[in-house]
Amino acid sequence: MSTTERYYPPHTPAVWALVLHWRGIEYTRRCLKSLKEIENANFNILLVDNGSEENDGEKLKIEFEGIDVLRLASNHGFAGGCNQGMQFCLDKNADFIWLLNNDTSIPAESLDKLLIGASSNPKAAALGASIVEEAGAKIVQARGEIDFARAKTYLRSDAQGEAVDCQWISGSNLLLRSEALREAGLFDETYFLYFEDTELCHRLRLKGWQCLLIPDAIIEHTGNASTTGKRRFWRDYYYTRNRFLFFSQYLKGAKRLPAYISIFTHLLRHCVVLPFRGEKGRNQLRAELLGARDFFQKKFGKATCLDWCEEN
Repeated sequence: MSTTERYYPPHTPAVWALVLHWRGIEYTRRCLKSLKEIENANFNILLVDNGSEENDGEKLKIEFEGIDVLRLASNHGFAGGCNQGMQFCLDKNADFIWLLNNDTSIPAESLDKLLIGASSNPKAAALGASIVEEAGAKIVQARGEIDFARAKTYLRSDAQGEAVDCQWISGSNLLLRSEALREAGLFDETYFLYFEDTELCHRLRLKGWQCLLIPDAIIEHTGNASTTGKRRFWRDYYYTRNRFLFFSQYLKGAKRLPAYISIFTHLLRHCVVLPFRGEKGRNQLRAELLGARDFFQKKFGKATCLDWCEEN
């Protein structure tokens, strides 16, 4: 989109891009570099240093003139780290907060397209762009869907139209309307990592807001850049624990039974299969079983049982 084609509402909204950083400084550099190409009026960049070991935020603040940096002393997870950053942006009177994973790269015109969608749909609390992976070789449009009976969430690639209604949008790129956040609240920090985006979107929808995918907007996403090596088993732990948490939170009484059966069937199948897939399979099973255990023991937030997969 050229400069002459840009569209802004009569009041140009104050947009804060929020990039959460913990590890993978080269990914974060690439993300910040792409954001600096955006020329929208009233556009600001906040880097949240989520307890990086090397105090990367200070290095990046020197490299990228004009960005704000919020340094957290420890890793607060995706939910907690973003919450502190979002509160910073709300205190700065942001109209929109654009959550971006540090392993994303953003074409300059994508924000314009998201803002057009937001302006055209004033009840849209959360808007997301199509996700492009593998250097553009694979497009995942990412229409989020929730199957409560089977306790599953999906990102669908069948979206068509200028703006597509979704049940949830991936937190890897999420343009949030501040008005809606002030009404519904921020992320639920009991999740720490994974499912917090699903939960927030569902909560917004319950309050009458919309979640929209704008297929024509594009975000390039590497995926899981901060949880590589043995830390990949964090994903198995948090996904299992928080899958139980989300569906137990929004299904009451007997309605939970089919969801629990679905999750336990998944775990039972893994108990049979994964021990025969070498050390990686056994570690995955260990992480999943720990996640299930901690859910039933009501241990939420940051896990205390993952020391064995801290190092790559």
